[in-house]
Amino acid sequence: MTWRAAVKLAYDGRDFFGSQRQSDLPTVEDEVIRCLRKIKAMDDPVSSRFRAASRTDRGVSALGNVVAFDTSFRRGSLLKALNSASDKVYFIGVAEVAPAFSPRRASSRLYRYFLDAKGLDLGRLEACALELQGKHDFRRFCKADDRATIKELRSVGVQPVGDLVVVDLEAREFLRNMVRRLVAAMVEVGSGRAELEDVRGALAGQDVQFGLAPPENLFLMDVRYDFDFTMEMPSNLMERLRRGRQATFMALAFFEELYSQDRYGKDL
Repeated sequence: MTWRAAVKLAYDGRDFFGSQRQSDLPTVEDEVIRCLRKIKAMDDPVSSRFRAASRTDRGVSALGNVVAFDTSFRRGSLLKALNSASDKVYFIGVAEVAPAFSPRRASSRLYRYFLDAKGLDLGRLEACALELQGKHDFRRFCKADDRATIKELRSVGVQPVGDLVVVDLEAREFLRNMVRRLVAAMVEVGSGRAELEDVRGALAGQDVQFGLAPPENLFLMDVRYDFDFTMEMPSNLMERLRRGRQATFMALAFFEELYSQDRYGKDL
């Protein structure tokens, strides 16, 4: 019997040339589709209506991106089978969804960026976050790709953690490069190289440029819907995320917090 699956996944963005499929370059979607074909959960991404929730740039990692596809594979064995097929993508949650479900239509998306606190004024960062929060025309903070640029940034949080500053951004949807451009603006203000008036001008449509923050410290933390996922953590995920960057270890702490929430039905 065919059913539509929504699968939550995690990956280190340094292993891929972005998430979206490209010719002759390894991407997250290519790896996911390869795994689905290997375990015979999908023959063709077109006929299976394969879709991804959020596109991430090269170097951007995820702890909660989502893909959806039609399959006849056994629901209770899907995550285990997928994780046995890949050592670069971690399949951590599954839900059976309506036949018309598209992962693009999420209730919210949460990104987290880790900044080196050296040279940054926390008060200026917080003031900039308040300016950016809310409903604005973000055309100066994105690659529009012919999409509407008026969006609501629900929250921008700034939290010092040791030698780092953690910036959390939440919205229903983000435009291409939007998070990295917003963070770049915050860094410019926080370092004193730009003023809040410059940010206000950009939001008003003035041609003000703040640059693009590097992708490696950006994490797509979660894509949320009005239903729960059955969560199952691969045994090697914790060890992999603890390697390398200090930022990755801090992201892991947040990941563990997500798993402990009652909405996932278990306390890990």
